[in-house]
Amino acid sequence: MRAIGISALFVAILLAGATCGAGNEALKNFEPGELSVARLEKAARAAGVQLERVEAQIPAAHRPGVEFRTLAWDDSLLVELRRRYDLAGVIDSARHEWHAQLLLNHWIHNRIENGTPGAEVSNAIEILDAAAEGKTFWCSYYAITYTQCALALGWQARKISLDHLHDHGGAGSRHHGATEVWSNRWRKWIYLDPQSNLHFERRGVPLSAWEVRSEWLRNGGEDVDHVTGVPPDTVHKNPAILWWDLEDEDETALFFWLIYHDSYATWDSTSPSPFYTPVDSHTEGKTWYQGGDSLYLHAGYQKNLFHPVEDIGDLHWTVGVVEAEITGVERGKIILALESRQPDFARFEVSFDGDDWEEVENPARLEWSLHMGLNGISLRALNKAGVSGPRTTVVLN
Repeated sequence: MRAIGISALFVAILLAGATCGAGNEALKNFEPGELSVARLEKAARAAGVQLERVEAQIPAAHRPGVEFRTLAWDDSLLVELRRRYDLAGVIDSARHEWHAQLLLNHWIHNRIENGTPGAEVSNAIEILDAAAEGKTFWCSYYAITYTQCALALGWQARKISLDHLHDHGGAGSRHHGATEVWSNRWRKWIYLDPQSNLHFERRGVPLSAWEVRSEWLRNGGEDVDHVTGVPPDTVHKNPAILWWDLEDEDETALFFWLIYHDSYATWDSTSPSPFYTPVDSHTEGKTWYQGGDSLYLHAGYQKNLFHPVEDIGDLHWTVGVVEAEITGVERGKIILALESRQPDFARFEVSFDGDDWEEVENPARLEWSLHMGLNGISLRALNKAGVSGPRTTVVLN
């Protein structure tokens, strides 16, 4: 995994600079590299600018350590899914992206009734069509539906599976399927369960599946809020409510075992997707079972589908973050090169000094011309759905 950039708090657009003569020595000695506050300071001075202050919001960027397959936004399945179920209308009342993602979760929860699968289906359209006829489905079908609807709206999402640690004799499997969606607002992956219309929060911040797991291992999940519904009509319960027949276990206990699926169909018996499974000291020497009172080895062992992942960052890659590199400096100019891990990438956009967004014509060489006073630049990567990844913002003073 390669980490790019830093996380810095953008306090205000306060950048005032005065240009001065840049010596050849400073230009010659400047070392190109990833965008950071320290390198910005050196670049500005090499360009002949006297700095008083640098303010920056540079989201951390992590490239995927495993390659997830996805469905393209213009895939015929997603095009028809958007049209037939008017997904734009489902989220039309959203105040922001996270609100829209919760609205979608709520909508799917209300469209499908939980129960033994009543039809053979292979995608979200078939699931929703069958549900409209009164057919019932299990949790994983809700997850597939959310995942594909999210992709149709331009958000990256993935199906996950989870289960509790059942080392004890009659504690059967509670295998569950849900989803994670990438949130540009929160700049991370977030766990959503459309079957139960819920997500988890800690101190008001929504959590990924891995973060829920960490909270359970830390203190049994006592600081985790179980949140159902959509603001302003959400219901918070702390600690998380007991679910199914977990008896003395908190719901967060279900997150001990995790699988991140490289699949966007219900199943593929001819070419099953790998089970990316994070492993750590807690899973060492332990075995994942399935079944009720009679436990048996998880099917992933039998079919050799488990792919252990030791670095959780390999699974928590950042979507749509601009990976900016300072490639050079000229008098009064900083030269940038832009990359992004943005599926369905459409274009980079830049805003100088708070002006309107404009397309970056040459991402390999973006010139930032510096002037007297405040100098600001904002960068973003957009996909074909018009969804922007997290913004990078820098102001030199």
